[in-house]
Amino acid sequence: MNRKETVQIEVLRVFCILTMMWVHVSPGLGTPSVIDGGTFDLVGDVLGQTLGRISVTTLSFVSGYLFWLSGPEKSIWEIFRKRFVRILLPMLVWSAIFILMATVKQVVFERQSSALQSIGGTEMDMVNALTGITGTTANESLFFLRDLFVATLILRLAAPLIRVHPAFLIAVAVVITVLNCTEPILFRPIILLFMLIGATAAQQNLTITRLSSPGISLTLGLLFSVIGAFASSEIVQDSTIAERALDIVRRLGVGFIIITMISSATELFPTERLVQWGRSSFLAYLIHVPLIGVLWVVWTSLVGDERQTTYLAFFLAAPFIVFRLAESFGQILDRCPHSIQLLARGRVIRGDEARDTQENFR
Repeated sequence: MNRKETVQIEVLRVFCILTMMWVHVSPGLGTPSVIDGGTFDLVGDVLGQTLGRISVTTLSFVSGYLFWLSGPEKSIWEIFRKRFVRILLPMLVWSAIFILMATVKQVVFERQSSALQSIGGTEMDMVNALTGITGTTANESLFFLRDLFVATLILRLAAPLIRVHPAFLIAVAVVITVLNCTEPILFRPIILLFMLIGATAAQQNLTITRLSSPGISLTLGLLFSVIGAFASSEIVQDSTIAERALDIVRRLGVGFIIITMISSATELFPTERLVQWGRSSFLAYLIHVPLIGVLWVVWTSLVGDERQTTYLAFFLAAPFIVFRLAESFGQILDRCPHSIQLLARGRVIRGDEARDTQENFR
C-alpha cells in the first residue's frame, strides 16, 4: 500500500469505530430518549441506526481487504495464533473486566446492570457471557470480534477458491446471509460476506484508493441506495429473507458512500490527528462500553438522564472522549511490559515506534 491508501484506511477505521460507538452510548439506542423517539430522533437515526450499524460491515470489508494483502497463503495455524493474540486475547480480558465492573455496579452500588440481568442461569450461559463461544457476550459490542475472528479463519480456508471463483463464493455468502443458517459457527454471516467482498477486491487489485474514486464509489453507492429505497417501498414486510437481502443492498449503498466521503475528506482536510487516533482505534473499541458506562454514571449524577435535552451533548461527545482517553491509555501501555500490552490491546508497541509512526504521516 502507498501512503495515500494507508491514510485512507486509517481514517476510515477511525470513522467506523466512532460511529459504531454511537450504537452503544448509554443507555442505548433501544431506550426512549431525546435521540430515540424524542426531539433529536434524527441524530440517533443517522449516527447510530444508520452509520453506526453499517460501519460494522464497512469495517468488515476493510478487514477482509487487509487480510488478503497481508498474505492469505499463511498456514491456518499461524493465522489462528496471530489472530487469537491480536483479537481474542484482549477481547477476553476486556470481557472479564466488563463483567467485573457490572458486578461491582450491581452489588456494591446497588444499581441494576442490564448486562448481568440478561445472562442465563446455566454454566454455558456464563461461559458465553465471557467468551461468546455459542452465544452472545455480556458486553455485546465484543461479540463482533468473536465473529470477525471466525470469519477470518473461514476466509483463509476459502482462499484457494477466492483466487479461482470469487463471484461464486460471494453468491454463496449472500445466500447463507439471507438464510441466516450459520449459527453457532457465525452469528452474523454478513460479516463474512463483507470480508469476502474486501478480500476479493484486493485479489482483483481493486485498491481502496481506486474504489473510493467518486466515479466508482459514489455511483455504486447511489445506485444501491436507490435500489434499496425503491425495494423497501415494494418489499413484503413479513418476508424475513427479503428484509435480509434488502439489508445487504442498503449496507452496500451507504458503505460505498462512506468510502468516497472519507477519501474526499483526506484530500480536503488535515489527517495527521485522525491517523494518530487510528493507532488507538482497536483499544478504543475494546474499552468503549465500560468506559461510556462510567461516564454515564457520572453524567446522570451531575447533569441528568436521557430524557433531557442535555443528553444530546453526552451522546455526541462520548465516542470522542473515549478515543482521547484510549490514546492516553495507549501511551501508558507503550511503556508497559510486553505481556501487559498483549493482554490489553493484542499488540506490542514501543514508545519510539509510536513516535516514528506519527512522523511517517507528517
